[in-house]
Amino acid sequence: MKDAGFTLVEVMAALLIFSLAIVGLSRAGTQSVAHTQRLTDKTYASVVADNQLIRARMLRPQIGTKSGEETAGGQAYIWRVETRETPQDGLLELQVSVSQDDDMLITRRAWLAEPQQ
Repeated sequence: MKDAGFTLVEVMAALLIFSLAIVGLSRAGTQSVAHTQRLTDKTYASVVADNQLIRARMLRPQIGTKSGEETAGGQAYIWRVETRETPQDGLLELQVSVSQDDDMLITRRAWLAEPQQ
């Protein structure tokens, strides 16, 4: 009479395959969470950069560098606005960089016409 069931070797092989699959799935889940957090940080950094560009349009920007800190989404972001003249008369270039914990998240560049005097 043939015994029904699996041998110890078969059970161990199945457990090995199952455990490798679980490790792979958990690693993929962890990477997904980290990636989502990075995208969230970049989205808030984008809002901070847009805010600085809007401020520059509202106020007459000065040639040079200006920096500060802004809170978005409950986190602090450091921004830096560099305003330069361009070869074209009456046109300024603004470059906004936003970072968090020494990690550069986003850089935006815009051009602004100087007000006529």
